[in-house]
Amino acid sequence: MGKLVEVTLEIDAELKEQAEKVCLENGLTLEEATVLFFEETVRLGRLPFELDEDMKKYIAEQSGRPANDSAGSVKV
Repeated sequence: MGKLVEVTLEIDAELKEQAEKVCLENGLTLEEATVLFFEETVRLGRLPFELDEDMKKYIAEQSGRPANDSAGSVKV
């Protein structure tokens, strides 16, 4: 394993609680699930799910970027 870094995210408190519940129901912490997401993203070379047009529109609205722009971050 390489050097560890800390990643800080800002998300809605209710969304965090709901996600933690789902993770716990699957035997994972939120941190473990996030690391698995990153690992699967790297393994596949893409996101491990498809972004439909509604999700692309939501991301664009949250980030202030056009729906087809893939740079930047999203604050949920």
